[in-house]
Amino acid sequence: MTGPGFAFEVRPPLLTAYAESLHARTAELAAVGEAVAAVRVERGWFGRLPQSGFLADRYHAHQEGVLAEVAELAVWLAAATRGLAESAGRYSTADRVVAGVTEAVEAALGVGIEIPGADEASSESPPDDGTPR
Repeated sequence: MTGPGFAFEVRPPLLTAYAESLHARTAELAAVGEAVAAVRVERGWFGRLPQSGFLADRYHAHQEGVLAEVAELAVWLAAATRGLAESAGRYSTADRVVAGVTEAVEAALGVGIEIPGADEASSESPPDDGTPR
């Protein structure tokens, strides 16, 4: 959305591309969580080191903390992905409504109305690699 009175421009295809990028990062994060969860440290592995059992217990506590953080981050990324996708859809809908109203007004008045940036927003496509720019 652009034009007089707007202090910013929203490009729905870029929001969609960013949402897809976050979705991919969420999947990668899940894989990292699975890898961390798969690591096993046995109490006897530290042999005769002083407090070897304590070291193994501390690793397990750390692992549980990392897994909790990964799970929380995944929830936040999923929410951000949904929010971006919903925002892109709403802005696209608003752009279509504005374009329809503009066409109706133009037809009724028999004139053309120039909306700055309208051609740019409709022709823009997301980056090929899914990375927002």
